[in-house]
Amino acid sequence: MAGGIELVGDLGYLLLICSGIGALAYIFKQPMILGFLIAGILIGPFGPLKLIQNTEMLNNFTDIAIVLLLFGVGLSFPLRQLRAIGRLGTGIAVIEVLAMLGIGFAVGEGMGWSLYDAMFLAAAISVSSTAIIVKVLEDMGKMEATSSMLMIGVLVIEDLVAVVMISAMHAGVVSGSFDVLQILMTVARIALFIGGTIAGGVIFMPKIFSLIAKLERYEITIMFALGTAFGLAFLSHQLGFSAATGAFLAGVIIAGTRFSEQVSNLITPTREVFTAIFFVTIGALMNLSTVSLFWMPIAIITAVTILGKIGAVYAGVKVFGFEKTFAIGIGLSMAQLGEFSFVVLKTGQDLGVISPFLLPIVGMVVALTTFVGPMMVKLGVRTIAIYE
Repeated sequence: MAGGIELVGDLGYLLLICSGIGALAYIFKQPMILGFLIAGILIGPFGPLKLIQNTEMLNNFTDIAIVLLLFGVGLSFPLRQLRAIGRLGTGIAVIEVLAMLGIGFAVGEGMGWSLYDAMFLAAAISVSSTAIIVKVLEDMGKMEATSSMLMIGVLVIEDLVAVVMISAMHAGVVSGSFDVLQILMTVARIALFIGGTIAGGVIFMPKIFSLIAKLERYEITIMFALGTAFGLAFLSHQLGFSAATGAFLAGVIIAGTRFSEQVSNLITPTREVFTAIFFVTIGALMNLSTVSLFWMPIAIITAVTILGKIGAVYAGVKVFGFEKTFAIGIGLSMAQLGEFSFVVLKTGQDLGVISPFLLPIVGMVVALTTFVGPMMVKLGVRTIAIYE
């Protein structure tokens, strides 16, 4: 019973501190993600307050939060949106991700880190933050601009690539093999799982939701939606993929039904709370005492991330024939890390293959790019303004 009471107390501390620091971040016009990370650092077992000591409980929270976070991403990703993005968004996203994977891996190898540390570092810095970029664009009233639609399209493809990448890395670590044939077989299995799940969802999900809608009980709708998310997440894990993949697919197949807006409205409060909990628990699990020992890697990775993303996105946009200034503006707007960096590292941590120092190092890089990210997005949007 003590464990149950301890859980209640820890959750209370977490939510109260989270709301307080989050409010301060909002007042000082800083990204909420940064506030949540700071809250976690303060109350975690390595922080000054040490209000939460049970790291196992924190890990359980992050597992639930990852499912809800990826479920929410999937809900905003209907298949028709993928078709609308087309060749342009896909091409830019692939160029950026491949460039950052190569740069990140080279940096990890250059620092003498292990294969897995270099690999997970590369994956962690390869994807930009959808949450931060979209929030800044919303605040600026630029969501309907042509450049914003392009950026969102690139971010959507990056999120999809990240989901596949996380599952491929998870399966590769579990099987212990990363040769080319094994990678291709893993990708094929993931594609089969994704294709089969989406096909089944397209056929059966609208019919099931039509039956549920007749009951006119929102609690049944939300329970079924969440059950689908957690069920597919568990199935994905059991098949050797990341649980994030199944949660994402649950969102995608529900996004394709006419009930997607209703489900999104019902699930949003729960998802927002657990997304905040996710970032707070990640902050709590970061041992910042190691940061002083690794300030040089933090500085290098931060610089490489910002400059690499600007350069990679610039190159991708230029490939499709856009003006230099427009390409620079898009690059400036996408030079920060966010939620998927932590999902990647959490996967490596759960598998026990990354070093303890990697999470706080990349955590600091995320915090730094999150801090400067909104300013860079605004600069990028102003740079692009002459083309709108």
